[in-house]
Amino acid sequence: MTPYDKELPAPQIPDRLTGNPIEVGGITVKCISSNVRRTDIPWDEMQIAPGIGSEGNLVIVEALSNSGFRAEIENQFGRDEKIYQGDRFVAVLANRHSGTSESGDIPTEGINISEGTEIHLLAAGAIVGIKSGVPGKFTEPLPLKTLGLITHNDKPVDLIELCGEHHEFLGPSAPVIMVCGTSAEVGKTTTSAAIIRALKSEEMQVAGTKFTGTGRMRDILSLRDAGATPWLDFPDVGLATTYTSPGRFIKGIYTLFNYINAGNPDIIVAEAGGDLIEANVPAFLESQELMQNIKAIVLVAGDVMGMMGAVA
Repeated sequence: MTPYDKELPAPQIPDRLTGNPIEVGGITVKCISSNVRRTDIPWDEMQIAPGIGSEGNLVIVEALSNSGFRAEIENQFGRDEKIYQGDRFVAVLANRHSGTSESGDIPTEGINISEGTEIHLLAAGAIVGIKSGVPGKFTEPLPLKTLGLITHNDKPVDLIELCGEHHEFLGPSAPVIMVCGTSAEVGKTTTSAAIIRALKSEEMQVAGTKFTGTGRMRDILSLRDAGATPWLDFPDVGLATTYTSPGRFIKGIYTLFNYINAGNPDIIVAEAGGDLIEANVPAFLESQELMQNIKAIVLVAGDVMGMMGAVA
């Protein structure tokens, strides 16, 4: 008798063969934006409706093309998914300004979202809005059409409300090392990870955060990989980007640092995304409450002129 003569047990079917599609308000979507950090949202209880969309509202969009400056989005698991014409996904309305990538805005009066409203993909974390361009590039942002706002109890679903209301005050904090740079893609996250590793070698509990810029999971996962505990960033408190009003930003960052300090770190390594000019980095630098906890600033410069300007 050989092993093959035995009665075999029933096969265990992999989850990916039986996984149910994601349905939001009766619409099947390919994935959810990585800026929607909560994974316990009852999507089947949501509705899709036309209305005025504001910064932070969730929308369902459909790709109108296979190509654009960017044709991938980051899902809730931190993986980039290729987007093809006809693919539908859950995105977040938000502003984004960049000297190297897509830029666009949500008007202060909002966007009239109905079936077929054309907007554009502004960032990998499925941030969408009205394009203003891609600096120095000839490729346009990926065009999208909206299918409607995601609503619950006849009210647009808002990212901050999903994460919890923002705090009015900043509590006691561990000392903070701030890492900033003269532009995007100069090595701020690499530097932050190296600092975390060095502090970990001194047997310190090091928290990691990214507190300005454009939301996605890639950078904060890099800090987590370096050993940061806890590791949180601004999308965890409902800000898809920090290209927003200073008041909205400051309360969000109070909340972020309060959450981080609830984990009792010995020290916090905090990365400012982008450059020092936008994304409310100036509002952070002007806040006495936030700056009183900064014990060191590490500047990552792309060139000498940038370094001189940042120091000035």
